[in-house]
Amino acid sequence: MKFPTSKNLTIAIIMAEQNGVPRRGSLLLSQQQSDPKRALGKHEARVLAGPILVDNLEHLEQIHPQLGRYILEGGFGSRISSIGHREWALLTIATLTALGDSEDQLKVYVRAALRHNASESEIMDVFSHAAGFVGAPRAVNALRRTADLIISARAQNLPPLKEFVINMGDHQTLIRDSGGSGIPIVLVHALSLDGRMWREIIPYLAPDARVITYDLRGHGQARAAPLTNSLDHLAEDLKILLEILQIEKADIYGASYGGGVAQHFALSFPAKTRSMALLATTSRSHILLRTRAERAEASGLEAMLAESIIRWFLPETIAADAWMVRYARNCLRSARVEDWAAAWRAMADLDVLDRLGEITAPVLVLAGKQDASTPPEMMKMTLETCKTAEYAEIDPGTHMMAMEQPGAVGRELLAFRKRCDAK
Repeated sequence: MKFPTSKNLTIAIIMAEQNGVPRRGSLLLSQQQSDPKRALGKHEARVLAGPILVDNLEHLEQIHPQLGRYILEGGFGSRISSIGHREWALLTIATLTALGDSEDQLKVYVRAALRHNASESEIMDVFSHAAGFVGAPRAVNALRRTADLIISARAQNLPPLKEFVINMGDHQTLIRDSGGSGIPIVLVHALSLDGRMWREIIPYLAPDARVITYDLRGHGQARAAPLTNSLDHLAEDLKILLEILQIEKADIYGASYGGGVAQHFALSFPAKTRSMALLATTSRSHILLRTRAERAEASGLEAMLAESIIRWFLPETIAADAWMVRYARNCLRSARVEDWAAAWRAMADLDVLDRLGEITAPVLVLAGKQDASTPPEMMKMTLETCKTAEYAEIDPGTHMMAMEQPGAVGRELLAFRKRCDAK
């Protein structure tokens, strides 16, 4: 091979510049021009997973400059996507699980998912979903490698919940049980949701009590049940559940629709009710609630979605698309119209205000100041009629305050529980 002389090299450089190819000095400029993309790549990596991912990429550049540059500039640096960081992390977890990835990368993206407000259940669902496509061994291995991160990310230490399905006669439901001794607390969820809505409340109560949640007929794992015909029907379901679990007496805490169930249960089975807490619920509904059933039957549940979310949460929580908003939205979208309609018709018939004087058990009436569905003025009617009731108000407090303001709600419920224990 013949190398060019100095003269020939000079001519070659001039000719190359004339053809648009930069000379050696210009090559540095080209490298500097790539720096913005590299800086953008570092920015995206830092936003997604924090300094650990940036450090990993820089380390990769030292080991294998070409590969590091390719990932940093061509991957992160070129990212223009409508997929948000939470979704990006969850998709990457699924991909790495499918590939049987090593512990290091998987942990980086689990941290990233948690960093961007992915819930523990969402990450667990990714592993469950992957198991159906790539097999249980890879999903189990992925979970084992990241379990410490997921558990340590919990807001409080939560005793392991036992999950099991029980046969209620004409349907099955999913039970979540913290275990423990003493009089249990049974948490009854709101309309459209399921037992998972209590996930942020359980840590406050479980250290001092056995806590049980279940999915009401027509909700969650009980969506295949025959339709409910009344709140008395649901109160009878709760009685059957306690009998199956061999529970003689319980504290019944209900939110919204669950509060309606709790009141019917306390009136029908006073010997089985040690105490009752009513969160964001009323004792006398309005016939207009039937229109929600009719509108869903006419237009579908998607037509009910926006107004439900707006009624349930603060605007800033909706804007942030926080876990409880995503969870509530997904519950509603996965519901059956017939279940939704039956539930609203049952709730529309709630009218026990004149019977609350029959209740002798302690009652906590817990209102949210910003609750657009059941404002404090409405809940104070229950307080005035029920002779054993006490009142507390959460500010800020919304219709779904058990999820949106769990700290304030959890503390009120725990204090009420301790007062009942002391009697």
